[in-house]
Amino acid sequence: MPRNYRLPSYHRQSPAIRCLNFLCAVLLTLVLIAGIILFVLWLSLRPHRPKFTLTDFSIPNVNRQSGAANLPVKFAVNEHNPNQKIGIHFEAVYGSVYYDDELIASGPVMDPFYQPPKGDTQVQGELAASGPTPTDPAWQRFASEVGAGSVGLRLVLNSTVRFQVKLWDTKEHHLKADCGFKITGDGSLHQEDRNTPCTLYF
Repeated sequence: MPRNYRLPSYHRQSPAIRCLNFLCAVLLTLVLIAGIILFVLWLSLRPHRPKFTLTDFSIPNVNRQSGAANLPVKFAVNEHNPNQKIGIHFEAVYGSVYYDDELIASGPVMDPFYQPPKGDTQVQGELAASGPTPTDPAWQRFASEVGAGSVGLRLVLNSTVRFQVKLWDTKEHHLKADCGFKITGDGSLHQEDRNTPCTLYF
């Protein structure tokens, strides 16, 4: 016996559904285009971190026998903004000097300032040393290294920054620049450590 075949039936979509599908396709396309534009803008305006370079450091008379307490600690660090179109707002800058893990000087070194794009600022500070002194456990080693003409120290700068693109500011970020170097027996910076890049923690 012959089989009965049923022809498939096709249902045409209503004009309302076709219009809705078209609007959804247009909306998705616009969202995709907007996403690509925002991604390109983010790549072009993505903030780059500032760069810090130690240019000078000294502790005059660091070789005196009574210790380093109350001696002036002077330093200069160059801060560079590498961004083409982004400025940087710095809050107050605080400096700390360490001999190994012992804090030997600290305090504020610079008031808040604005760094324009591609600009440079000299962060210059003068602190008063609190040690080491002959009564400190680290004194013998410190005095020995001074006598040998090479003492390893660290300068740490702390601040809070905001990036500015025209009238828009980013959220605040804590910034720490860590500069390792050596001084000679008379307290001046070793020549090979001049213009040494500092490690930046963000």
